[in-house]
Amino acid sequence: MKAMGYKQVDISDEEFKYYKSMVKSYSEGEDLFRDIFETDDSGFITLITPRENIPWAVLFFIQNVMINQRLRIIDKFRKQEKK
Repeated sequence: MKAMGYKQVDISDEEFKYYKSMVKSYSEGEDLFRDIFETDDSGFITLITPRENIPWAVLFFIQNVMINQRLRIIDKFRKQEKK
């Protein structure tokens, strides 16, 4: 779990590294990620709620993290199922 958009998010090290580079590349920094998504207690993104003037790259990134979280859950489940 790492802090992203002022929330705790289950995110890979690679995704977090990319997040940090995005924060540096926009003048709004971390504020750009504030209040554009909701998470549950496990740090999984449950809802994306964009507002006006959000760069497409930020929205695509949040959506990809959300999808990747689900894929990691499925992968973990399948590995346990094989045991």
